[in-house]
Amino acid sequence: MRLFEAIVDANHRALAGDSRAGIRPAEFADALPVVVLTCFDPRLHPLMPEVLGVAESDFIWITNAGNIITSPLSSTVRSLALACAVHGGKEIAVIGHNDCRFFHPLQHLLPDPLQFFGLNVEGAAAKLNEFLSQLVDERKNVVQAVKFARASPLISKSIPVHGLMAHTETGQLDWVINGYQAAPLDFSFDLKETQPPSTIPEAPAPRPASPKEKSFPGFKIGGDLPPIGGGLS
Repeated sequence: MRLFEAIVDANHRALAGDSRAGIRPAEFADALPVVVLTCFDPRLHPLMPEVLGVAESDFIWITNAGNIITSPLSSTVRSLALACAVHGGKEIAVIGHNDCRFFHPLQHLLPDPLQFFGLNVEGAAAKLNEFLSQLVDERKNVVQAVKFARASPLISKSIPVHGLMAHTETGQLDWVINGYQAAPLDFSFDLKETQPPSTIPEAPAPRPASPKEKSFPGFKIGGDLPPIGGGLS
């Protein structure tokens, strides 16, 4: 089992009540540190890197509004590339979350606060909404972001790029794209093109969290775990 597969597995077991669920960072030293792109939504602060079970020293966190990547050469992709090249990031994960307010109609969210300062942003908000409508929702945005990152010439094809969704209330992580299963030869990049490739396998939609999954017990950052026999399974 590879690092993010072990992370998702331990995450689900912890939510199901397994107090011994977690990962042993020493077993995945070759895959650390990880580089994670999320939205800057404050609700994610208590979840990351806690829900990943990765120590802060092995966690390089990059945020923007809506964890959006707009092209293979965007500033966000350059940040991901530098995190790998300068800080030694071994794997990249784009993690979206439910109820991302960046995808709410901005005409309803922005004008009142900004008009207090004498600013009118309705025209700009309408244009941004037109762009966001192409992404459809948070999950589609993660797919788009992974495609752009994976297509970038700035990021080595040896670095897996994953896509996941996080539930802000329970901490549940679900696969959107398993970067281990995306063959490097499936990706192409042309500086003249702005559309990402469309050959990344997409995971099925996650199941909703059950009423029993309202807490996230016993899943701590990188601590020693009691022996559980044959390792993670």
